[in-house]
Amino acid sequence: MKKIVFAAFLFLSFSFSAVYDLNTLKQKNNSLAKDYYIHRLFELNRISKQEAQGLRKHIFRYAGKLKKEFEKFVPYKAYVNPKYRACFNYTKNNILDANSTCQIYRLNSLIFISNLDFNTKDKLANKFKQNNPDLSALLKAFNTNDPLRYIVNNNAYSNFIKVSNFFNKPDIALSKDFADSLVKQNGFFSYIQGIIIQKTHRDLRISLLNVNPNLVSDDLAFHLALNALTFNEEQKAFAFFEKAYQTFRLQSHKDNALFWLYKISSKDEHLSKLAQSPSLNIYSIYAKELKNIPLKEFEFLSLKDKDTKVNFNMQDPFAWQDLSVKIQNSNEKELSEMANKFKSNHTLPIYSYIMERVHNFRKNYFIMPYFEHLQDYSKERQALILAIARQESRFIPTAVSTSYALGIMQFMPFVANHIAKKELKITNFDQDDMFKPEVAYHFANHHLDYLERNLGSIVFISYAYNGGIGFTNKMLNRDDMFKQGKFEPFLSMEFVPYRESRIYAKRVLANYVVYRLLLNDSIKISSIFESLIQNK
Repeated sequence: MKKIVFAAFLFLSFSFSAVYDLNTLKQKNNSLAKDYYIHRLFELNRISKQEAQGLRKHIFRYAGKLKKEFEKFVPYKAYVNPKYRACFNYTKNNILDANSTCQIYRLNSLIFISNLDFNTKDKLANKFKQNNPDLSALLKAFNTNDPLRYIVNNNAYSNFIKVSNFFNKPDIALSKDFADSLVKQNGFFSYIQGIIIQKTHRDLRISLLNVNPNLVSDDLAFHLALNALTFNEEQKAFAFFEKAYQTFRLQSHKDNALFWLYKISSKDEHLSKLAQSPSLNIYSIYAKELKNIPLKEFEFLSLKDKDTKVNFNMQDPFAWQDLSVKIQNSNEKELSEMANKFKSNHTLPIYSYIMERVHNFRKNYFIMPYFEHLQDYSKERQALILAIARQESRFIPTAVSTSYALGIMQFMPFVANHIAKKELKITNFDQDDMFKPEVAYHFANHHLDYLERNLGSIVFISYAYNGGIGFTNKMLNRDDMFKQGKFEPFLSMEFVPYRESRIYAKRVLANYVVYRLLLNDSIKISSIFESLIQNK
């Protein structure tokens, strides 16, 4: 590890210089970088109530922390379509006097329905029985002691999700016909995904075992397959995985489903097909290892002969935000021309970023920018930092996420400040220092030391880097996660509670294997999988 004295020296020249004043920010194009700096001004109490009044048009993404700070000065006002404004003159006491348009509009709210008296609901249910049977059934359901049971018993499946959500998703058994109809409803995957991953609602999940696989596709089929595996229904799981494989569009997703077809059936045809996949992911890498096929589905970009300085400020987050918009709006020809302008060591991350899009992500580019700041670390640590950086930011030094994670290693500001001030004892630190690659790598190495001491495996470290060590430890302490079992550790990897962390760790692991190979320090991915079982 580099000495802290050296690291501290790096920070002395920053000292809060990157915080822009409000007038300067107003001249910038709206972007995540602009949002980030506006949020900083709110945190520093440098925006008055009067200044906040006209600030909404300068906010790129009106959500999360910035929305919360903004609404302390400018309270949120719900938008009401002028067409329905008069409908709010009707309450639970006079809704029967309203016209049908206003009645239907007000009855969109289950809270409103639940506050109506029995007779009012009954009259409205009878009124809409012919022309709006779904609304009629909903009103009748709320005139019973168990609305959700009424919905199920009367096959009012179009109302199931919203009524279930209203009553905090009670567990309930479904008939096969009802379940088959329910899975075709809009929003069902969003409704059921968490239930399957958290393994709650046993009666409901058992009901889904008998769903016809031909009625579902892609993500829903995949999750119903996982659900079947939790009940040891391997043949039913196979049928769902097969449908997921047939309907997934992304090759990486198809490979995930194909892997499970192989695990359940043990058929070499599935493994061989997976080993030939053009996608670079943990499943295709594992299949290649089992089939003794060299890993070649990546391209290492190195521009040692292209050291010409490109006139682009890699330390300016606004410059990157403006360029990224241009990249997103460019066609293939324009991207190719743009890539040539950034074909330099100085702008290698941008060149790689553009080239991925030139080839529509069919090529897997790997780079090692700013590697001089990693040379004091072990090969394992170098590979892990590079693997995380590739996933977090594609090595863009001034990347800003929607949650305002910063720089190559995407540190949250509060984490960066804690490490700098409480652990590394750095004087004059500012969180914008994370836009410096040497600082970001140094902090990452320090943070990974801590995670490695507590977690060991790079997969667990990846979960913690993304979702936090508290979340990771809580998950690992469960009796049903990463313990011995027929399909472990692969099944546990599908049931990581946070979807983002679940996907993130898989991608970091694939990156890690490639970087170990590029660093002439190859590792078998099977050995990493074996290390995940906690109770051998």
